[in-house]
Amino acid sequence: MIKSSSKIGLAFFVRPQFDVDLAKNFFNKVQDSLKEAGIATQVFELPVSTDAEALSLAESVNSHQDLHGLIVVQGTFCDASLILNLASNINLPIMIWATKEQPTGGRLSLNSFCGLNLGAHTLVNAGIKFKGVYGSPGSPAVIKKVTSFARAAGAVKWLKGKRIGLFGHRPSGYYPSNFNEILLRKQFGITVEYLSLSEVFSLAQKMEIKDIQPFINTLVGVEGLEMVSTSKSVQAYLALKELIAQKALDAVAVECWPEFMAGFGGAVCYALSRLNDEGIVAACEADVNGAVTMLLGSYLSSQANFIADLVGAEEEQNQLIFWHCGNGPLSLAAPGTNPVAGVHPNRKTPLAMYFPLKGGPVTVSRLSSDHNGNLRLFLGSGTGIETDLLYSGNSLPIQISGSVEETLDTILCEGIEHHYIVTYGDLTSEFREIAELLGLRMITF
Repeated sequence: MIKSSSKIGLAFFVRPQFDVDLAKNFFNKVQDSLKEAGIATQVFELPVSTDAEALSLAESVNSHQDLHGLIVVQGTFCDASLILNLASNINLPIMIWATKEQPTGGRLSLNSFCGLNLGAHTLVNAGIKFKGVYGSPGSPAVIKKVTSFARAAGAVKWLKGKRIGLFGHRPSGYYPSNFNEILLRKQFGITVEYLSLSEVFSLAQKMEIKDIQPFINTLVGVEGLEMVSTSKSVQAYLALKELIAQKALDAVAVECWPEFMAGFGGAVCYALSRLNDEGIVAACEADVNGAVTMLLGSYLSSQANFIADLVGAEEEQNQLIFWHCGNGPLSLAAPGTNPVAGVHPNRKTPLAMYFPLKGGPVTVSRLSSDHNGNLRLFLGSGTGIETDLLYSGNSLPIQISGSVEETLDTILCEGIEHHYIVTYGDLTSEFREIAELLGLRMITF
């Protein structure tokens, strides 16, 4: 799996007329809290109190190309020229962190929040994005906000330069797999490489029996499948993996039908399952936006993603039912289950993997395009419920806290695409921050 990490610059503002020592103590506690949260920092120790120092800080920040974002600790009240001079001269996400102080009956020692308030007004009117947070470094709720910002900033920078290989094109009538290549480049920094399925098929045919037999030998239930098609499916996996390495791809979106099964003679479900388990994002039905969403999920989670159809709901249990045809990563199988080799449920062609998915907290997300072509983020969370396999392929009921009926209405009225990305863990805070950083409208459930 992808090992995600964020490195955040850390600076602080003070005005010498306030309690600088107390502000420094706040700054030190922030450093400690970020270290405990596993966030790497580049600390800019010199306090900033003049416009010249703010400009000098901007130069220092810009010299560190490995930073994903900057946290400015609002040590004391300051006028807004400091944050404006800094923010206008760097190109990183900014968080301003103000702290509480104890009432003493005397003069405010820090007046930290007022400084944040002044800065926020200025940045909003200057059209500069930022994140404000208020509270003690010892507050779990505050730390959650800060770490979500840091991880989101890391994800946004990590995405820049990523390459998605589009093998083939979307199936006829599968308009949800359409995507806007220019917007992906502009908002995410992602490029799409167009590749033909014939390139996969040609390379797959060169894979020898001795190379594919070890994979076939590990499959439960394979003896009941037609062996030529089964072998072709494994050949396709090896071919895709080799092409991904050759072309330095970070993810793939594959036209899985009809040509793969009708023209080549094997299903690609097995290949997608294995690739996702190996940390290579792989989406079916040429779903490029789905692959982008999976990249985000892979960065934020230590586990593979499941790309799925929403096939129904159980209103009484408040559950949404997610399913796909056998491309689920084996690492997500429910404990105690034994994944079984099978055929694509509709096309009856090997090779797909049948098993129910494990339970636990999950995030459901989708990078979506609205009717005006603008990108937005569909987002929610719930709890995966372990059950027997509901349908041939892979299945997972997800219990949500909101209303199933309202969620379905939202999906239909908004015209959300039919693929959803299930990522294990409640990552909604991080996804929200990503949406804010990228200017994506959110649709939540």
